[in-house]
Amino acid sequence: MRYSENFQGLFSCQTQVSAAAVWALYSILMREIGKFGFPTIFVTRKIFGFGILFMLPALLFESCLNWQRIFEPVFFFNLLFLGLGASAMCFVTWNFAVKVLGAVKTSVYIYLVPVITVLCSVVVLHETISTRAALGILLTLIGLLLSEINSRKK
Repeated sequence: MRYSENFQGLFSCQTQVSAAAVWALYSILMREIGKFGFPTIFVTRKIFGFGILFMLPALLFESCLNWQRIFEPVFFFNLLFLGLGASAMCFVTWNFAVKVLGAVKTSVYIYLVPVITVLCSVVVLHETISTRAALGILLTLIGLLLSEINSRKK
């Protein structure tokens, strides 16, 4: 194995661990902000606003961005869906769950995302569930069940 392959693997692992740490920090901060009694949509709107504000300077360094294509209906509505539906709505529901259930309990249920994805691919895309996917679903559900049983014993 060459050095560059080892470095890419190490960088990938560090990126994944960093993403998990940032998500954990975000969940804990949302729990603490929720204690102040602010509405979930208000908080999410503020977070999105600051996120966009701090990402805008990065556009100045993007040389291959084609601004004309962004305003074509297909691209515009895809961006609108990704921004409002897939991002904002998901963050609002996540923040609401953290407020109601707490950061730790809500984070446990994030493991259901791949299960829901596989089930939606069967229903919407008419895909078949592979043996690996079925095994993954089974192990995920067993893990969630065990974590719930252990948390109820305490």
